[in-house]
Order: sequence, then C-alpha cells, then structure tokens
Amino acid sequence: MQNCNRLSESSGWFSIAPLLMLLLSASLLWGQANTTTAKATGAAKPANQVGSWTAPAMLCPPNGHCLVGANLALMHNGQVLFYYYPRPGSGPGSRAVVLDPTTGIVTDALLTASRDIFCSGVGIMPNGQVLSTGGNAPNPPNNHSGTFNTDIFDFTTNTWTLAANMNLARWYPSTIELASGLMLEVSGSNEIGTKVQNVMETFDYHTGIWTVLPSSANLPNALLDGTAYPRLTLLTSGKVFASTPFAKTYVFDPVANTWTFQSGTNFGKRYYASHVLLPGLNKVLIAGGSPISSNGAGTTTNTAEVIDFSTKRPIWQYIAPMNIARMNENLVLLPDGTVLVVGGGGGGGRYANPVLTPELYDPVAGTWTLMAPQVGTRTYHSTAAVMPDGRVLSAGADDKGIYQQTYEMFSPPYLFKGPRPTITSSPATLTYGAQFTINTPDAASITRVALMRPSATTHADDMDQRYVDLTFTVGSGQITATAPPNANYAPPGYYMLVIVNSSGVPSVMPFLQIM
Repeated sequence: MQNCNRLSESSGWFSIAPLLMLLLSASLLWGQANTTTAKATGAAKPANQVGSWTAPAMLCPPNGHCLVGANLALMHNGQVLFYYYPRPGSGPGSRAVVLDPTTGIVTDALLTASRDIFCSGVGIMPNGQVLSTGGNAPNPPNNHSGTFNTDIFDFTTNTWTLAANMNLARWYPSTIELASGLMLEVSGSNEIGTKVQNVMETFDYHTGIWTVLPSSANLPNALLDGTAYPRLTLLTSGKVFASTPFAKTYVFDPVANTWTFQSGTNFGKRYYASHVLLPGLNKVLIAGGSPISSNGAGTTTNTAEVIDFSTKRPIWQYIAPMNIARMNENLVLLPDGTVLVVGGGGGGGRYANPVLTPELYDPVAGTWTLMAPQVGTRTYHSTAAVMPDGRVLSAGADDKGIYQQTYEMFSPPYLFKGPRPTITSSPATLTYGAQFTINTPDAASITRVALMRPSATTHADDMDQRYVDLTFTVGSGQITATAPPNANYAPPGYYMLVIVNSSGVPSVMPFLQIM
C-alpha cells in the first residue's frame, strides 16, 4: 500500500525558510548543471521547440508558513490552492496557501481545525468550491489510517468549512464529479488502515449530505489489490472508468450502480502511473509506472497504452513509448490538445533518480518529444496543472531537498510561436447545447475552440481533467460556438475557454460556468 511518509520532512525544516530564499538563487546554476536523464534532453534547443522554465520560487506566505505543494486545486479566480501536513508553529490544522500564479503572491490559508487533510481526495464542485475528503487519522495505528472528514475551501473568503463527515473513513480516496453534479467518493483505506474500502458514496453540495451507494456498487475485488487512489475517468456515456494501477479495468454505471469488466491492460499492474482522458473524450491514456506496489522499490517502465471507447469493443493497445521510464509523474492536458508529462522518478526509492526532463505527447501524431529540463525534483507527492495563461505549474515532492517548498512554471513551445489570439469578451455562463458568441479580432485564424476543466491534483493524480472540443463557425470579429450537448461531456461547473490559431498558439483562457 502507498505511504504518505509523514516523517519525510523534519520538524525544523520550516524554520530555515528565509535562508532558503538566499540558497535558491545560489543553487540554480548547480541545479541546471545536474539535469541528467536516461536520454539526451532538448535543453540546447530553442524555446519554440522545447519550451522554457522559470527559476523555482518559494511557496511561502509572509508569515513563513511554507509548505510542499502536494495537493493542488486551480480555482476559477485563477489562483491556486495548495495544502499539506500540519506543521509545528502554525496552528492545529494542515498548512495551506493560495498562490497567485501571475503575481507570485502567496497568501496563508491555514486549516484552523485540528485536522490533517493530507492524503485526502480532492475535487472541485460545480459551485467552484474545493472539496477535500478524508486524510490522515489522528494518533493512527499505522500510516494508512483514514478519517471521516469533509473539508470545503471557499476562495471568496480564503477559509475552510467543516462539512458533514463521510459515512466511511478514507485515506488515499479518489474523488470525481458525476454528470449529475454529485461528487463520487471511491476507495481509500479505513480508520485503522487494515483494508481498502469497497463501499462508495456520493456528496451533494446543495444539501451537504453524504449518501452510501447500494452494495451492488461495491468495488470489484480486482480493484482492491492493496492500493488506493484508483485513477477514474468520466466517460461520455456518463459511466466512470477505473484504469490504472489495475491489471483488469472496469466501468461503473452510476444509474444501475453496477461495475462491468472492460479490458485487461497489456503491461499488467501499473503502480504510481498517471492517466488522462485525451481530447475527443473517447480515449484514456495511461503511461509509466511500476509493476511493484512498494513505491520506488521496483523498476519503472516507459510504456504507454490507450483504450478507445468509440470502438465496438474497447481494449487496451500499446502506443509509442515515452523516451524516459518514470513513475509518480503528472500528465497535464495543454490548451493546444497535447499532453505534457512532468516529473516522476526512475525507481530505486520514492524520490530516487528524479526525471527532470518533461515530454510532450501529441495524440494526433502519436509522438513523444523531450522538452527543456526543470530544476526541482518532482517525484512522489508532486503536482502539476495548466494555468489560465497556458503555462504549466509544477510543484511538490517532499524529498527534503532544497526545492521541495518551491514551484516552477513551464512555458510550452506554443508560447514562442508568434502572437496569441485574444478573447475580448465571452459569456460568464453556458447552457448545454446552446450557441454562444466569442468576440475576438483573430477570428479568421482560429482553428480550434475548447473548454478545459481546471485541475484538482494530488499525488500526481487528476481525476476530472478533460478537454472538450466545441463546434464553431467564424464570422467577422467573432466566433459562434456550441456548448457541449450534455453533462456527460462536461459535468456542471467551471471551465477555461480557449481558442487556438492556425499556428497552434492558444489564447489566455477566461473562466465560465456551465450548468
């Protein structure tokens, strides 16, 4: 079973935060000189081919309550919530901060209740609030012991609310929004860390009530193999697909409350692998991971597989492998429809053999391309997400290293390929199936219009990530687009709107709400 590794960070770490600010700048040259990976990187190539990274910056509010960015949620004001363990000297609850990725300002958002919400599930509800579920039990008998806690973060006040407890304690649970707007809670180990919960439940943000699903919805035994955080994907059928780390993958029907076997993977179990629903909403990609459940103890793989739900009999098929084998990596959908692989490690330990070189996957060409290397180690307990300006934020990994309380920003190659199209106005809300207008002086050059769901990521897992292409027509100074047909394609909530021009350059992405 996975381990939150509570003791990975010494209690004295946060007291030296001011010194780290000085050490960071002095260490950048050293870090850039030590970006060796298993294969040659594209570091010497121009930014329009391999992108560019900013120097690491500290996740430290003015009061010095720094943290490791191991839990992340991009809120619809464009700011990013991070939370972590409780730490000495900052109060009873988990440390949390809010980062403005544009200004770099970090604001304290401490959980004032005596709760440790690290190792929780995380999701963004239709109303835009962040839902944190479960976490570390107080005075646990072991490091896998879960809690019943439900905690909700509201960006309008930067405060946490304690909501009704779940019916079951959960540590390392998965949270995903259903087409109904209910939040589905899956897996996670119990309050004494002796078993993975097979009973599922849903949360209704309107009523604040948790409802246990009938026994027919219980997880199949094949999805209870001693791990947690099953990687989940909402399909356009309205069903939920459980992919990695399992050798046998299943589909859950939330109407019938039943699971159905779908297909076995070719590689077998992929522990600590990442997953993503590709643009088109039919194909699920899984990549990397290890056949060994002990985190970092075994070998890693560079293989990748895709299952296509638009086919008559969807089965897993190998695609071209990544250039570098890795585990605990993040797969991040980008606004041009490509996927960035960020961080991860090569095995030999949770934080050993860090992979500093990202890769860019093109789903159309089926190719993986090495990008410019980053400086910080982003292995176990890492996060990554695309920002409204099209950059990718990378953070986390509590490896006791100098960069563990930092974040970095990656500008993909598309940001160096010419002027960006601009959206001068767009709706604040959408109705399913309705047409709407996007005003832009660049309408004639636009080749793609899409909605992107903001990330809610923990332990390199983002359950709700999706890229929803929209049909559209071009007029003079404006685009007429059609909203997704129903909530199976885009569950209710907030999305970023993007337009992409013929050079593959995306706009800055305003938020809108679909309901």
